[in-house]
Amino acid sequence: MVDGKIEEKIKKLLDAFRPSQLDEQLLTVCPFYKPENKELSSAYRLVHDIAKSRLLARLQLKLNKSDVANEVSLKLGYVNGAISRVYITGGNGCSALIEVKTGSVKLVQPAIYTLLSRTKTILVDLRSGGILVIDVQTAEKILQELIEHLKDKEELKKLGKRVPGPECWRCGQTANTGKEIGKKKESAGATL
Repeated sequence: MVDGKIEEKIKKLLDAFRPSQLDEQLLTVCPFYKPENKELSSAYRLVHDIAKSRLLARLQLKLNKSDVANEVSLKLGYVNGAISRVYITGGNGCSALIEVKTGSVKLVQPAIYTLLSRTKTILVDLRSGGILVIDVQTAEKILQELIEHLKDKEELKKLGKRVPGPECWRCGQTANTGKEIGKKKESAGATL
């Protein structure tokens, strides 16, 4: 069941997280996990921008009765920094947002864009060639799962329960990161 106040809850989450960080929150179980601060390499940015340029040129040629715009701000004031996405406009304004992914595909991030703009997001995975459309109903379901998962993690945190997993290696906490737990398991497995 989708919570009727989901939009309000997501806006509160965006005070603490960027949309791209919320995908990682849904993928991890341990309530003490803190993602490392990752900077994108300039090579990644270059590949992404080239792919996006090629996609936009081809898209505009195919959709000659619509307008395709690059890097248009959604003006979501409660998000740190401007969110800019490609969008397609028809006679009635924006008809779709396009999220181009050259690396790992994220679902929460485009679901947030869809929910807050009330416009479907077309997720383009350039590695696989796959396309996924996230409409408002799908976005609400994805974000409801995120909210429920974050509640569960908060309860685990109150109980002091750590849940070690593969993400321990990427944990940015300086103390009790779980990296030691992962090392112990690995070395225990090696001696068996």
